[in-house]
Amino acid sequence: MKKLFTGGRRKVAAVMAIALVASLSQVTTSGASGASTPKRGGNITVGIFDSFPGFCMADNLANSALMGGRTIYETWVEQRADGKIVPYILKSFDHSADYKTWNLVVRDGIKFHDGSPVDGTALLINLQASRGALYLNGLIGKTPKSPSSGTGAGFSANIADVIQTGAMSVTVKLYNAEANYPDSLYASGRNFVRSIAQITGPNCSTVPIGTGAFKYVSHKLTELVVAKNENYWRKDAKGGSLPYLDGITFTFIPDAQPRVSGVKSGSLAATMFSSASEAKQILALQKDKNLTTISSPLDYYPTIWLNHKIAPFSSKNARLAFSHSLDRAKWLKVRQKGLGSVPDSIVGPNNIMYNKKGYAGYDLKKAKEYVAAYVTETGKAPEFSLPYVSASADSTANAQLLKEMAEAAGFKVNLLSQTTAEAIQKAFPMQYQMLPLLLMEGTGTAFIVPFIVSDTSGGNPTHFLRGAAKLSPALAGLQIFYSILNISSFKDEVSENLLFAARAEPNKAKAKKLYMQATEQLQKEAHVANISFLQYSLTYNKLGGVGELGLAAGGPRRLVTNFGIDWTGVWSTK
Repeated sequence: MKKLFTGGRRKVAAVMAIALVASLSQVTTSGASGASTPKRGGNITVGIFDSFPGFCMADNLANSALMGGRTIYETWVEQRADGKIVPYILKSFDHSADYKTWNLVVRDGIKFHDGSPVDGTALLINLQASRGALYLNGLIGKTPKSPSSGTGAGFSANIADVIQTGAMSVTVKLYNAEANYPDSLYASGRNFVRSIAQITGPNCSTVPIGTGAFKYVSHKLTELVVAKNENYWRKDAKGGSLPYLDGITFTFIPDAQPRVSGVKSGSLAATMFSSASEAKQILALQKDKNLTTISSPLDYYPTIWLNHKIAPFSSKNARLAFSHSLDRAKWLKVRQKGLGSVPDSIVGPNNIMYNKKGYAGYDLKKAKEYVAAYVTETGKAPEFSLPYVSASADSTANAQLLKEMAEAAGFKVNLLSQTTAEAIQKAFPMQYQMLPLLLMEGTGTAFIVPFIVSDTSGGNPTHFLRGAAKLSPALAGLQIFYSILNISSFKDEVSENLLFAARAEPNKAKAKKLYMQATEQLQKEAHVANISFLQYSLTYNKLGGVGELGLAAGGPRRLVTNFGIDWTGVWSTK
């Protein structure tokens, strides 16, 4: 086994990572950030643009709501500012020479909020629950029933088996080699460390029990209240207890302007924004000298997922027509106020998959030609419904402009108002003709590949879900989890073979070449489309310590992500 990371600090790596923070997080400071000496106590309110549907494996917390969830929960591994995945609740991880076996060791001395230990058994139960094994076994009577793993079963379908190898250790066996498995274990910060009692108990969705700096108090769809965890395992640089704040209330405010007003008045200590529809507000707040605004890089790739199973996007002509109809430069100017860049690939230039070849960029003449080809092919004009979140005026304006662009090429477009929760629920499996939804992100591929392959198990014939399907016709539907993340519902053997080969390749230069070839194929077939890259921003008022607390394994974490910031080391300066 090759030892990759341990919990020990690496001073040189930490210094290098610190030097990267400014470029990676695109920090914009427009006001004093507060005193440098931590102050204990205080309760604050944070404005977010997502709601709280629940906290179990099948409950997907979106973006800013995820920020609230991550005060209660932590992750087995974390991502440094330089993009590297390092142990967090884990003490170490290592792999076999063929990258098919990974040994995970849990850090000593950590307890869940209910007082139970975080150990090898807890790790085993968490991994089995996320891949759907506990749920399935519950159905056939082998272990206590637990709620459905939801999309987690698809995301972790490459796992062939999970075996507890010691009091604090687990071995994960993969079907296909995965050189970046720790990235998959991170799952964009969504693979929470949940207590066994939560996972196996009757209140998995409603009572979260984690290891985080804050404990659950209460929640409703529009609000989450958390309070200080008096027994939190981490300490600050001087050995003092964490966190500093007594409590946080995360409140759902769908429209941007009340969030702006709230952070300016001080009724909100902080609030989060997305450049997808709130660029105007971000730019204005960056100029406010009384506030501090910090932003992520443009490493988030909103994708328009085109359903290949039904018309019109079952036709390549319709897919190419739609992609060519998208005036991305106009979108950047009108909807993002110039904040960002014009996409020339389905992922951004910082991503290992980035490739401009085959990309169907804006060309209205070509778009009309492909519409004409579609009419010849099918005998009718292409028509689709565009789901959009109508909670804010900016989201509605985004949908209207997208509609106008497609209709200029000859599509008929019907606007379909949905909530974010409805859209996510109906996306897995896909129930729309098309759906704009942010899924792909980052510089790597762990949170990209599962959404663009047809079978996330890699064709594993021995996967337990396939075995279950053979046991009973009632369980046959479980096989949908292999493809549940591929919401465009396509199968492309050329791109899939390249993607799986790249994922198994430890040599980064060789992997990059394979990934780029896969991107070219995906773009030639217009399997998905996009119109922008985006960033997330957080504006705060009278707070200190934002971004100052490093990771347990050393080095800084990413300052701002799609789930905002880490609140463990933040204090109020009021």
